[in-house]
Amino acid sequence: MRELKKITLDGVRYIVWDELRGISPQKSGMTLLLSDRNGVGADILLVLPKNRPLAVRAYGKDGSEVAVDEGARLVASFVLEKMTMLTSGTEAAEFEAALDSVEVRLTDSFRARLFPSENSARIAV
Repeated sequence: MRELKKITLDGVRYIVWDELRGISPQKSGMTLLLSDRNGVGADILLVLPKNRPLAVRAYGKDGSEVAVDEGARLVASFVLEKMTMLTSGTEAAEFEAALDSVEVRLTDSFRARLFPSENSARIAV
């Protein structure tokens, strides 16, 4: 089972994928994951690279890379528990209260749909 964070900030829904817990899906897996109908449902997939977690990459619903905006950076820093905002404790608490955060657990069968090429390699072996 794979755990992800789904966070909404200012109406934008983010899913955060930490590569320390496994490689990120390819383009087709990203579109499935972000799908409102068949997946978890979000607007942006944030990928925290294994070796450089602060070098966040962002992907849109079609699986193409998009610019990492300030909201994405704030969400990533919140998930990394390294708030990078230069704010007082009160403002940080207000920011945390403004987030709508949910932990998502992907079943093994859904994960198999995210990595179809990996599954076909196992069958062929």
